[in-house]
Amino acid sequence: MKFAPKVVVFVLIISLFGSVLEIWGGSWDITSHALGAPESFFTPPHAVLYSGVGISLIAAIAALGIIIRDKEIRQKSFSLGLKLIIIGSLVQIIAGPGDYLWHELFGTDGLLSPTHLTLITGILIQSVGIVMGLTRM
Repeated sequence: MKFAPKVVVFVLIISLFGSVLEIWGGSWDITSHALGAPESFFTPPHAVLYSGVGISLIAAIAALGIIIRDKEIRQKSFSLGLKLIIIGSLVQIIAGPGDYLWHELFGTDGLLSPTHLTLITGILIQSVGIVMGLTRM
């Protein structure tokens, strides 16, 4: 099954929207830490951040479907961007439960906790994938 370039661009834009939400939620979370707001996993900043992760996961599933169904796309240079979106999303999915566990065990967490570093790494990988995909289209 051949996918139109518009479908690929749509998946990249959805992934971009997820990344923007993640960065916004992360920035809000950092501000909350700086202001000394009560810390738990279930806060509005985390809700925004992990909503972005969910949207990114949807984009990653769509990217995986495109790569699996369209063998010609696998040979295109922009397919690396789709693959990086998938990898970045998987790293972020691993970070979510880890962040919850960290909050349960230690209460507050610092900006550079292992779970935050994992999440930031996933966002970075995904963002590189988005840029590569869009520029190579």
